[in-house]
Amino acid sequence: MMKKSAFLYTAALILPTSVLGFDFTPTQAEFNAWDQRCKLAYSATGAARKSGLYPNQSKAEGSKALAFAESAGGAWHYCAGVVYLKRAEASSGNLREASLKRALSEIQFTARNINKDHSWYPEIYIDMAKVHFEMGDKKAGFETLRGLLKTHKNNSLSYTALAYYLKRNGDAKAALKVLKQAPDSLQAESAELNYFLGWYSLDAGQTDDAVQYATRAYQLGYPVPGLRNKLQAQGRIIP
Repeated sequence: MMKKSAFLYTAALILPTSVLGFDFTPTQAEFNAWDQRCKLAYSATGAARKSGLYPNQSKAEGSKALAFAESAGGAWHYCAGVVYLKRAEASSGNLREASLKRALSEIQFTARNINKDHSWYPEIYIDMAKVHFEMGDKKAGFETLRGLLKTHKNNSLSYTALAYYLKRNGDAKAALKVLKQAPDSLQAESAELNYFLGWYSLDAGQTDDAVQYATRAYQLGYPVPGLRNKLQAQGRIIP
């Protein structure tokens, strides 16, 4: 008994407090909806070990998962936040409000701790902004996205996310302006950025520009046919 107690105490000293105190368990459907990064990050937590979702995880795999999740600012919190955001979108009233508050708290934990150069950083900040918008706090949402644009000028998500919420807020002109501020290197290589540029240009009545952007987006492999179909309905064929 003494040896077992000593082992548990030592483990508690090694594991981050946020791992030990993390009390979230997704449903099977919510777990299945996570991408592989979230599944890996969550597997590092005590809650995951109790959940039965990882029956065959080895000690080495657990250590690898913990290192991955810690390098992403305690990503198990972000992943829980994504689930709470989805729950909020599917609910109403007090339950929706409570889910949004929990989503914001979980995502903010990871956002505070993740390094700016981590590849996951833009997505985490965009989802944090989404929670702000869902809560009706447009000021915080736009501040979050404009901050992301300052720190990640060479990431297409910074431009498309801010443009999307500007357009949704009724400022289509500002949205298109933000997209056109992207550096030439991004416009040359980002299918998503060109798709947004094409769509927003078409909505602005700039059809020739829309054709140019759409052509580049599909040449770069953008998978959604919506813009091509919309242009085709106006007699403009995109190869």
